[in-house]
Amino acid sequence: MNTRRATTAVMVTQLWRWFSDARRFEDATYNATVAQEKKLLSIIRAHRDTEYGKRFGFGSIRNIGDYQRNVPINTYENLSPYIDRMTAGEQNVLTAESPLMFATTSGTTGKAKFIPVTTSSLAEVNHAVQTHTWRVLEDHPEAGAGQFMVTSSRDVEGRTSAGIPYGAMSGFVVKRQPSLVRSRFALPYEIALITNIELKYYLTLRMALNAPLTAISSLNPSSIVLLCEKLQQYREELIRDVRNGTANALGPLPDWLDRVVSARLAPNPRRADELAALVRNSGELRPLEIWPDLATVLCWKGGTMPLYFRQLRRWFPNLPIRDRGYLASEGCGSIPLTDAGSAGALAVTTSFFEFIPVEARDQANPPVLTAAELQPNRDYYILFTTSAGLYRYDINDVIRVVDFYHDVPLIEFVRKGRGMTSMTGEKLAEQQVTAAMMATVEGTEWEDAIRHFAAVPQFDSPPRYAFYLELKQDLSDEQLRGLAGQIDHALCTENVEYETKRESLRLGPAVLKIVAPGTFDAYKQARVSAGAPEAQVKIPHLTPDREFGKQFTVVRETD
Repeated sequence: MNTRRATTAVMVTQLWRWFSDARRFEDATYNATVAQEKKLLSIIRAHRDTEYGKRFGFGSIRNIGDYQRNVPINTYENLSPYIDRMTAGEQNVLTAESPLMFATTSGTTGKAKFIPVTTSSLAEVNHAVQTHTWRVLEDHPEAGAGQFMVTSSRDVEGRTSAGIPYGAMSGFVVKRQPSLVRSRFALPYEIALITNIELKYYLTLRMALNAPLTAISSLNPSSIVLLCEKLQQYREELIRDVRNGTANALGPLPDWLDRVVSARLAPNPRRADELAALVRNSGELRPLEIWPDLATVLCWKGGTMPLYFRQLRRWFPNLPIRDRGYLASEGCGSIPLTDAGSAGALAVTTSFFEFIPVEARDQANPPVLTAAELQPNRDYYILFTTSAGLYRYDINDVIRVVDFYHDVPLIEFVRKGRGMTSMTGEKLAEQQVTAAMMATVEGTEWEDAIRHFAAVPQFDSPPRYAFYLELKQDLSDEQLRGLAGQIDHALCTENVEYETKRESLRLGPAVLKIVAPGTFDAYKQARVSAGAPEAQVKIPHLTPDREFGKQFTVVRETD
């Protein structure tokens, strides 16, 4: 009885925390300027005696204007000398707090960046997570009745010279959740430590088949799609392991992993019979039949994700899907409030934000705006100021303001900035390539044929764009030529400069390079094996890296 009362008390306390976070955020949305200045000044006061704070006069800052006059806009390169000293163990450099860890991030290519994570910045992330969770449960209370499948990546890839861990922020956040929250997770934390993607996906499914799932959460929709595909590939092995209470279909597990997994397993012939019956009835294991109480899926929906989101819908028809919000290792930028679209309310209680209009980015002194000065249907570069020592930090992301919630802009991620390709002046952006592909395949014979794609500039005579495609079904030469032509036409529609360069023959037609099955999974595995957090390994739909794809096996190519 005492144990039951204690558990109830813990649950009530946790729910109150979520409600309190959601209430604080809701109150802040009625006056963005007040909320943002309050957040900024709390950060400045906490770090005014640091080396950076003294250098840029934090002690004299009284308002947003003072801050903008005193502190320059920063890139990672500007801050890296300070961060390097923090990784070596120096104190009071950027932050008054010592870093708990460093979140590593590198986007799709490049040397890893080390982003400090402090007690205060972790609290900011948890505030956003708990606000998001409360809003989801308000709209879908049935999601709270069962267990959650929450995917994450390993939080300890290594340690700095001072012994401070570095790795994925997602794994660190999961590991630091309260015990009550972690008890609702279908996956043990140790799953995040697996670097063999095939094994990680198999064990994720094996654990989930034991659980009464009511929610699935993964940043990248392609990860959920891949889980659904692996569910079909390994259905016989999974059913056998469920029946026997084992998890060794892909071979013996390392001792450290076997201990954790085995402790959660027991023979379950009844569940195995249920799964086998589902396969007999429909020929596959459908997620909504396996987990009939599933109430929602949480993942990214915007930016360059529409192709994967479309594939996701095949597995979860009519199920509510909510965006996870604009998130990065550097901080939380938005909190989605509904299932519609991919936009979320600017996270005005987690960080201080500034914005530069996209069209003004290359000016000598571009205008720098606050949240209250933004306009709907406009694109902006976003700057973060966080408790982790990122001051006026240019993350090189472009966001779009789609509307307002009370006094707070609703924003969605559009693309990485300054990542355009231009061989002849066409200035092609990744979201234009994604939009062109979606316009090409929707409602056509190619709709379900493309699993992954990436466009790369190819300096032929004339130059043109090569599209590396991994197909889910075979296409004839005639179909491929038609597909290439339609992609080229859609690019002309999306980008008038591309159209002009094509008409003048300064750009050649797009070429398709069909790669061997499993190519992009192997690419992802190589990146993870090299230390990249799995959630951050995204297939670039457009990359300026002309070496991208050189290691792929191309099995067919259009003329």
